[in-house]
Amino acid sequence: MKVSLVGKNCASVSLTVFFLVLIPSPSAAQMPREVKSPEDGYQLAATIDKGIINDQHGYLKSADGTCLFYRYWPAAQQHPDNPVVLVLHGIGYHSAPYKVIGDALNPAGIDVYALDARGHGLSCGKRGSVGSPGKVREDVSAMVRLVKAQRPSAKFFLLGESMGGAFALNYAKENSDQITGLILLAPAIGVPMGQFFRLSNLPLLPYYLFWHNTPAISLIAKRLDESSRDATFIAARRADPLAYQKVSFRYLREISALVKNWKTEIAPRVKAPTLIVQGAEDRIVSKKDCAELSKVLAAPNNLELFPGVRHTTLWDPDTQKILGEVRKWVEEH
Repeated sequence: MKVSLVGKNCASVSLTVFFLVLIPSPSAAQMPREVKSPEDGYQLAATIDKGIINDQHGYLKSADGTCLFYRYWPAAQQHPDNPVVLVLHGIGYHSAPYKVIGDALNPAGIDVYALDARGHGLSCGKRGSVGSPGKVREDVSAMVRLVKAQRPSAKFFLLGESMGGAFALNYAKENSDQITGLILLAPAIGVPMGQFFRLSNLPLLPYYLFWHNTPAISLIAKRLDESSRDATFIAARRADPLAYQKVSFRYLREISALVKNWKTEIAPRVKAPTLIVQGAEDRIVSKKDCAELSKVLAAPNNLELFPGVRHTTLWDPDTQKILGEVRKWVEEH
């Protein structure tokens, strides 16, 4: 009996050592250090780049006390009735690069806010996690309340890009009455099968099976090149000190949980008019699922596909055209 147990233990140890040899140790550089307070956030920003928060900004608290950082890009002509767009960012990212939306919408008299999700950018919260669907909804709700308190008479639009689209749908499922319209840019509701069946995914299998919490899935490798036609954006994204370099399978599962059963439990409950925008060459988010979302949404909606555009709609040669359509849609609603 002893020999059998030793044999089994040796086999187990050998298997573990084998996988450990294959898998590099996670590096702290894969994501920025955790922020524990607004003061800590400002210190991190100063350490990285003193100009990283030159725009108007602030902190608020979510329902559980987590501090959340936001930015504000007002239109040149200030008026209490200016429409407002609140932006929710993509995977592993933060609000600063989304100034591209403010630059496009501000000249039309549209004010733009953008929120750093918990655990991202300069917001507090555990790095490598977005939180439960309930916590994500509470975070977005806290930001919506802040904007509405500042601008009670303004029409209010919620815009989510990629992962932010999942955030927006998770919020709109229960709060459609709080928004004038919903704008989804390549919303992360499904992944094409081609993303799964790749030989390059084989080294990730041990992480999927054993190390769910370890950052292993690169956001800045080949898939980044596949997601955008803008070489300047790709270089900036790879060098961004506030952005994640890698995420874990647990992180991806948390995003997936936000839009679980979206066909039956979310889309039929979204009552606000919705604009869905996607690149016709998107290989990151399923075009089939976005088309299906357009069909099953309870609210009136438009699906706009842009030829040649990949997953990243905001950093592309056609971005100004895309944001021109967004601006026009906001003005019409």
